[in-house]
Parts: sequence; structure tokens; C-alpha cells
Amino acid sequence: MISRIYIDNFRCFTDFEYRPGNLQLLLGSNGTGKTTVLVVLDSLRSLVVDRAAIHLAFPKQVLTAWDPRSEQTFELDIKGNGGEYSYQLVVGHDQVSQGVQIVREELSFDGQPLCRFEMGEVRLFHDDGTPGPADILLTSHSAIPTCSNRQGMNKLTWFRSRLDRIFVFYPDPLRMGSQSDGALAHPDSFLHKLASWIRHLDRESPEIIRRLSETLRDEVFDHFRGFRFADIGRRRSMLWLQFDPPPSDSCRGAEPYSLSLGQLSTGQRALVGLYTMLHAAVGPDLTLCIDEPDNYVALREIQPWLVQLADRVEDTGGQCLLVSHHPELINYLASDRVVHFFREDCGPVKVRPFEWSHEDALSPAELVARGWEGP
Repeated sequence: MISRIYIDNFRCFTDFEYRPGNLQLLLGSNGTGKTTVLVVLDSLRSLVVDRAAIHLAFPKQVLTAWDPRSEQTFELDIKGNGGEYSYQLVVGHDQVSQGVQIVREELSFDGQPLCRFEMGEVRLFHDDGTPGPADILLTSHSAIPTCSNRQGMNKLTWFRSRLDRIFVFYPDPLRMGSQSDGALAHPDSFLHKLASWIRHLDRESPEIIRRLSETLRDEVFDHFRGFRFADIGRRRSMLWLQFDPPPSDSCRGAEPYSLSLGQLSTGQRALVGLYTMLHAAVGPDLTLCIDEPDNYVALREIQPWLVQLADRVEDTGGQCLLVSHHPELINYLASDRVVHFFREDCGPVKVRPFEWSHEDALSPAELVARGWEGP
């Protein structure tokens, strides 16, 4: 799991360190950087996995407004593959040319170097620690995508695949469409292409679809039968949800019916997305991050999802970071799974454990509502 995140000179973060747990709620006032942590993780994933250019992953606009320095530093420690990876990225912004480049990029495993990329020159190391090849690369892109999948460098390849298993979501059910243009193994952050993700799971992971269907039947939809895809053109298909008719006299003799994803209510679409995340993005060597999972979802509907999420994280050894102000999430996780992000005098963000015990007269959510949870 991700064991440490360090961010320096990025938006409201200066010399900021955060050590996430396996299941944690990020709590704090607006503007305290909770969502920004997820943005950094998503940007690092885009840089290393999707080969995004550095000026797109970390544009000048994300420099800390009050900090005159032109360099940013990001560090990420990940436990897995029998040890711990340490990744560092230093990004330089030229104030004159407005250019952005990678000043330094380093990756090590249990203190042993795997990749060093500095000012365009990359030096690689084999899994056994012996020096590997050297090369000259453009400083506009990460060296890791170019250098992974080489013989004798399985640890480097594993790290890149692990970053691909960081899922960052800002669910937007208003734009979750019913049509799929193809199967997506890694969906978009807003879940606008949820149908394409389910299409991929339907093809590659039928067991996940089976569990997802059972959970939706138990927690969300009465008489739900399952998913069905219908071709509507070349490579395009429509996602339908199939239902049995209600067991009422007025529906006697009625045939099973289908509703497209777009025909569901906004809250129902949100729940389909949440339970898909739970079954497809929680597990060993997976990190799931969700910003405001409770949007569009009723209080009585978020509680069973949260309980199942906590159980699945515990059972599988997965990791999940949540950003929310929802009282149900605060009360459920407050005893040992909440961290408080705060800023003093509009300065850099700091983080500390949320302080609450079962002996307190007020619930954690009530403490937050009254502003008594700390600085």
C-alpha cells in the first residue's frame, strides 16, 4: 500500500508529509488540500503510466502561490512486491521561458537503486543491484515507462504496474452514459465511462460482475437480474440493467424488463458506480481514492456501502482513501481512521490524527459541525 506521500511547492502544500493508512477519511475545511492529495496521486500515475508530458501533469499553475521557488518535489513510498519502493520526482519550472522539465527522477527498492534520471541522463539498475544500461532521454517525460519491461528489471516494471492500480475518482453520475465505445481497464476519474469499465469487467472478470450483481440486488435494486450489453454499432454497445417485474397483482404475467444506465435516477447511477469501485478497485496492491462518495446518495444508502467497503479493505489487504464531510462516514471511521487537514493563518497545510473517543458526549460529526475538532 501507499505508506508515505511527500509534496513540496504544490498549491497549498509546502514541505508536507502524509502517511496514509489502509482505510482513512481525510477531513478538513474547504481549501485544506484534501482533494489536492488525490490530484497529486492521479498526476503521478498519469506521468508514469500514461506517459503524460510533464507540463500537462504538473503545469506552472500548480506552484504554491506564495512560494518563490521554481522547483517542486514529490515523493511516494509504496509497500509491495516483498519490500518498499521509494520514488522521488523533482520538477523544474523556467520562469522566463515558461517551460517545465524533469530535473530529477529516482526509484529505489529497499534502498537499492532501480532508476536514476537527472537532467536527461538515465541510469538503470538490474533487480540484483548491478548497474544496467545508460541512456539519454527527453526531460519532458518520465524515464520509467521507457525503461520498464526490460529483461532483469522486473522490480521497475512492477512499480509502474502498481501505479496503474491507483484509482482516483470524483464520481459524477449526471454524466454517466449508457453507451460504451470500448472496454476500459482503467476508467476515467469522473466515471463518465462507467459503462465501458463494466464492459471490460464483464469480459475479463466475470466473477467480479457476479459479486457486483449480487450486491446490487441485495442493497440497491429490488428484483435486479444482472447486466446486459447490446451492440448498437461498430465497437459500440449499450449497457442495460435487467429486472424481474414486481410480484404484484397488477404485474402478473409481465415479462422481465430492462433499463439503460441513463434511465436510472442520479442516485442509482452513483450507487452502481460506488459498488463497482468496491468490487473492482479494492484488493491486494490496489489503492482506491474517492472524493465525496456520498454525493447524490441518501443517508440510509451510504451506510451499507461503507460497511462493506471497510470489510473488504480489511479482508483483502487493500487501501482506500476517502474525502467527505458526510456525518455517517465521520462517525463510522472517527475512532481510528480519520486524519484532520488544517491550515493556520492561510499558511501551508498540516495534518494530524482526528481526536475523539467513545467517552465524548458529542458524536464526531457533531464536533465537526460545531468546529470543535481542533485547529
